[in-house]
Amino acid sequence: METPRMNPSATRLLLCSRDNGSVLAMQAQVFQGSGYSVTTAASNAEIQERIENTDFDVIILNHTLSFSDRKLLARKVKSQKPANGVLVLHHSGSLGNPYVDLAVDSRSGVNATLHALQRLEGMLHARRHIGDSNDKYIVVADRHRNYSYVTDAVCDLLGYDRAMLLELRIDDIVAGSTPVAEPLFEDFVAEGRQTGRIILRHRSGKLVTVNYSAVVEADGCLIAHWEPLETGSAD
Repeated sequence: METPRMNPSATRLLLCSRDNGSVLAMQAQVFQGSGYSVTTAASNAEIQERIENTDFDVIILNHTLSFSDRKLLARKVKSQKPANGVLVLHHSGSLGNPYVDLAVDSRSGVNATLHALQRLEGMLHARRHIGDSNDKYIVVADRHRNYSYVTDAVCDLLGYDRAMLLELRIDDIVAGSTPVAEPLFEDFVAEGRQTGRIILRHRSGKLVTVNYSAVVEADGCLIAHWEPLETGSAD
């Protein structure tokens, strides 16, 4: 499938594969054709060297790498370059791998892969707003009510791994779903800020009440700070 050419992105990619074959070449062409700067690596030794000596913002680990290699490499990146993103091109790429930011099944097509990368870019942007605040309850969303970033404290509060929670929308965790979430969110975007109290659903189904304070930043980033009234995890 031919992908539309977009404006060059400032995001630099390190695309990794088990070998230097047609899959790697095709994937590199897709990202390059969409405006990204791409460096490829086609063996474990080459990947290790590129991680150490290449400037990149996102490492992409494709499906040809084994699960153990993907986990090892993701952990290495996060330990050395914690601000960088990790995207896995495999349907189960985030399962059992807490160092992965997002995963997408490359068999879903070019558009799904590029959309996942764009979501990851949104996460990196959100991290720059939040900084080192993983012990605080902070969420970042886009204007479609998709979560683009959540802190560790939010994941613990709601019982999700980060990659799982980032597949959800605000409507999915607010008690009452879209009829409750949509009008509140529309008022928030229109006014630019909002405070209140809302009831959320833990992964187990338990209800968790939080006070919140939300603001639309000048660059359009939508950030909410939560203050839980009930923080215990459900059994």
